[in-house]
Amino acid sequence: MGLRITILTLLLAPALASPQVSVGGPGRPSPGASASDSSYGPPRLADIETITFALDGYQRTHVITEGQVEVLASGQYWTLRQGSASLLLIAGHKLDMGALDRALSTGGRMEIRGIVRKIRAKEYVKGVDLDLIEDPSLPPMPAPAFDQGWPRISITALAIRERAGSDGGRREGAAPGFARQVIEEGSASAGRRIRIIGQFRGRNFFSDLPANSVRNKEDWVLKDGETAIWVTGKPPRGQGWSLDPMYKGDMSKWLEVEGKPELVNGILYLRASLVIPAKAPVVEKEDDF
Repeated sequence: MGLRITILTLLLAPALASPQVSVGGPGRPSPGASASDSSYGPPRLADIETITFALDGYQRTHVITEGQVEVLASGQYWTLRQGSASLLLIAGHKLDMGALDRALSTGGRMEIRGIVRKIRAKEYVKGVDLDLIEDPSLPPMPAPAFDQGWPRISITALAIRERAGSDGGRREGAAPGFARQVIEEGSASAGRRIRIIGQFRGRNFFSDLPANSVRNKEDWVLKDGETAIWVTGKPPRGQGWSLDPMYKGDMSKWLEVEGKPELVNGILYLRASLVIPAKAPVVEKEDDF
């Protein structure tokens, strides 16, 4: 099975039916309306910074992303933030609001599946919001409020859940043995964003990989089952946690790494865009994300 199919099989499922969210606007569609893959295609993994700096490639695109959620307009709009980049978060008609409320109360990160749209001046056709004409299954976007610091790009959430954080939780899409599958698929994985959960092995502390295969003195090793890979581009630390690549006591820790893979001479290098703590992966049934 190809990498794309594997990721989407694990990640993609319809949003859970949940209490309706009231979002104002003329000509609002019926509560039963929902966005589907047939309208926007299967979701693409994307980080918020990439979306905001390469909007043309994401306009009206179905994505899975993550970030810190903050209230913008109570009960109606939120922001989803990653570093200095942010999206205006709009609740879809059938969004599970429980996970959102929990994240706001604990300050946790959220994983969002939704549709990206650029915020624009409001237009109406015979009294009907143009947003509803172009995207009838989605709530309309608000009028621009850039002078008040509101984001210029929105994501309408179709599904939402708490993101694995410092409590060591895990995300799906990083199944055990996935690193081996990526290697076996060779060039088919090039340029795609993947996730791997593995045990931290420091600066090749246990000689899992040939010593001459390291590219940068800051690179470190992650081991997924019997397969070890080099992680480059991000150190093994984050807010509130840090692992020492030369301390044996840290080699019992597990991490989840997301990034773009490169295969060279049978060795997998993963240029990381995200590194967070994780638990040792276990086989779990799929949820409805």
